Amino acid sequence: MLHLTSSRSSGSAQSAKSASPSKKIRLGMAGVANLLIRLRRLEETTIGKQKHNTLSSGEPQTQPGLEEGSKGVEKVAVEYHDHFTCVGGVNVATLLRVARAALLQRVEALGANALVDEHWECTISGPKPIHNGAYKVHVRYQASATKSKVPDPRRPVALDKAKGVPGLMTIVKRGDH
Repeated sequence: MLHLTSSRSSGSAQSAKSASPSKKIRLGMAGVANLLIRLRRLEETTIGKQKHNTLSSGEPQTQPGLEEGSKGVEKVAVEYHDHFTCVGGVNVATLLRVARAALLQRVEALGANALVDEHWECTISGPKPIHNGAYKVHVRYQASATKSKVPDPRRPVALDKAKGVPGLMTIVKRGDH
C-alpha cells in the first residue's frame, strides 16, 4: 500500500496560524496504477515534441569524373526515402551510405550504373526518454541516374556535412514509419 499525506486548511485566519492535522490517504493497486498513468501523461506533455535536427548536402553535386564519363547520356531523376530507428547515437554517414547503395541498386535494374547531381537530406528526431532514448531518422536521397564510362565511387557526396549524434549507433528498425 502507498500512503500519501495531505494537509487541508480552511480559509479562516485562525487556521492559518495553527497547523492543521495531517490526513492519510490509502491507495490500492488501481489507485497506484492511475497515479502512474497520470505521471506518464504529464511527462509526455511536458517533454512535448523534441526538436528535429535537419542536415543537408546543400546544392546537388556530382562525384569528380562522373560528369565527363556520362556526357551525352540521358539522365533520369530518382529519389529514395528510408527511415531508421537508432539507439545509442546516430552515424549519419553510415545511414547515407546505406540509402545511396539501395538507390543505386534500384537504378542498376533500369540499366544505369552511376548517380550524378546528388543531394541528400537527413532529419533526426528525438530521443524521447519515455521511449528508451531511440532516435528516429529519415533519409531522403535524390540524384539523377545515368550510364557512365567511369565507375561510380559508391559513396555519398558532402560527407563532411553529415554530423550525427555521438555514440555507438545500433539500428533497431528500418523502414515502415
